[in-house]
Amino acid sequence: FSAARPGRTTEGWITATSSADSESIASLTRLRDRSRALVRDNPHAKRARAVIVNNVIGSGIGMQARVMNDNRELRSRVNAAIEDTWAEWTVAENCHTGGKLDFADLERQAMGQIFEAGEILIRKHYRQFGRSRIPLALELVEPELLAEEFEAPNGATVGFVRMGVEIDRFHRPIGFWLREQ
Repeated sequence: FSAARPGRTTEGWITATSSADSESIASLTRLRDRSRALVRDNPHAKRARAVIVNNVIGSGIGMQARVMNDNRELRSRVNAAIEDTWAEWTVAENCHTGGKLDFADLERQAMGQIFEAGEILIRKHYRQFGRSRIPLALELVEPELLAEEFEAPNGATVGFVRMGVEIDRFHRPIGFWLREQ
């Protein structure tokens, strides 16, 4: 590979023989900060974020109930009730723990964070908020709260912690280690 050959163009290229995780931990905060600054200060980056959010989310991902009876006919009253309940839940005071973002705004905010920070955490709270009859609300958690440098104390975990994410032996996430602030 040409990148492995020494020469004028690769002379100042600093490389390390470490894992991708250890490389990421060292530079993750700096990369997020730079990415956020770029979106904040550069009109091209700001526009790129808007284009991505608009094309992925648009005005929000909707829901259309398609419950059918045994004859494969739509059950219009049941579907209407489901859609009405959905519309009621997606109001900001019901679906967002902070009561400020309706469901479409939550989706747009989450997609924007994915563009800027590379990830977003969404915490589900199984209780009613606002006037909702649905015991569910969503909280957006900025990825900076993940404790990337955290190593679990002895006996405190069933898997192992990798960049703030506790994973099992198959590398499936089983928990997240978050800073309180």
